[in-house]
Amino acid sequence: MARRAALDQAGLELPELYWNLDIDSTGNWSCKEGLKEAIMDSKDRNLIVSFILRAPAFQENQEKGDPLVVKAIRELSDFAAPYGVKIAVYPHANVYCETLGHSVRLAKMAGRENVGAIFNLCHLLKVEGARGWEEKLTEALPHLYMISICGADKGNTREMGWDQLIQPLGEGSFATYQVVKLALDGGYEGPFGLQCYNIKQDAEVALTTSMNTWHQYLLRYQGETPSELVELFDGKTSQGWRGINSDSFPEGGWEINKGLLMVNANGGAESGSGGDIITRDKFGDFELKWEWKMLTKGGNSGVKYYVEERKQENTQHGIGLEYQILDDQNHEWMLNGKMTPCDYHTLGSLYEIYPASCDKEPKPLGEWNSSKIISKDGLVEHWLNGKLILSFERFSEEFKQKVSESKFKDYAGFGQIPEGHILIQDHGSEVHYRNILIKKY
Repeated sequence: MARRAALDQAGLELPELYWNLDIDSTGNWSCKEGLKEAIMDSKDRNLIVSFILRAPAFQENQEKGDPLVVKAIRELSDFAAPYGVKIAVYPHANVYCETLGHSVRLAKMAGRENVGAIFNLCHLLKVEGARGWEEKLTEALPHLYMISICGADKGNTREMGWDQLIQPLGEGSFATYQVVKLALDGGYEGPFGLQCYNIKQDAEVALTTSMNTWHQYLLRYQGETPSELVELFDGKTSQGWRGINSDSFPEGGWEINKGLLMVNANGGAESGSGGDIITRDKFGDFELKWEWKMLTKGGNSGVKYYVEERKQENTQHGIGLEYQILDDQNHEWMLNGKMTPCDYHTLGSLYEIYPASCDKEPKPLGEWNSSKIISKDGLVEHWLNGKLILSFERFSEEFKQKVSESKFKDYAGFGQIPEGHILIQDHGSEVHYRNILIKKY
């Protein structure tokens, strides 16, 4: 439990562990102590345990070795399954399983729902070379639990040193972006990992280079150029933000750490801790993107736009349109019947006015979601995890009629101003935000 507590305290996740799995000449397997404890400690944390397989007695006889390796994998996967932990075969140079194809074959032979494979770019280049990587990745995609990438050089990669095959993302001559694009085009929805082993650079510099490149990759894939979107949150400071009806950022209730903007739980009390925060700038037509995860069961938050402070009418919350952020199924209103699964209080809805579509697909509690709002020429769209879940015309008579029938009926001109602040709500639940980007039209 110490590992789990330390990760929670630091606001970190542990998506993957690497572990050596040894099979001797008699077929018995062993591994370093602590594996089972780590699995039990990671219950429902979406952990992947990636095994580097070592079976020297069968290195030249995979036909005989594979069934013994699969037997070990099955035993470990059966142990891991009740804890929601996945088992992956990791292809690694100079061990029993060196190639992507072999790792997929072993995963398929295991025949367990929680067993898959890993794609690791640097080891594929070292063992198999660059020729044909596209076909190999395409065939492996349905079985992959993680794709590990980095900067690398192209050429005779089998003869290269690791310093050429493992570089910060964005460096080297190999087109790593094409790996990301092919995977996403093929429907891959799993995590991407960053290979950092033995990079001879300052860690912060190398990681900053890699993360900036990763954001550029995502923007490029979405058909945008990085210059079109700018950061609303720099990941380190409160620059550009302040408390509602205040000249400064809240002294408590909010925390900024390791690229995350976090609002702390306070027993469900709205603005009971740090209070809502707003951008110092105002925005007219815009596209806003962000990632978020809810950590409080039944928790509540929201992102508002076209926000007016209106101190004389509302000193705490700001008046504006709200993209609702909610743990629908566990929220008290859902449990007591005050809210229904598709009404205008649920996740992604325009709070109190328009409901989001019923076929939205939020991630489970504690996992990252991606959201987007596009507002242009009066047409507003709400997106969740790549799917359009709501569109409406904010200047339409229908919109005005719905406002007149809502709790906002007494706020003159609600949602009609040409530009306003962006607001993130403190509603007494623990919610983490990151990668907050905006583009002005």
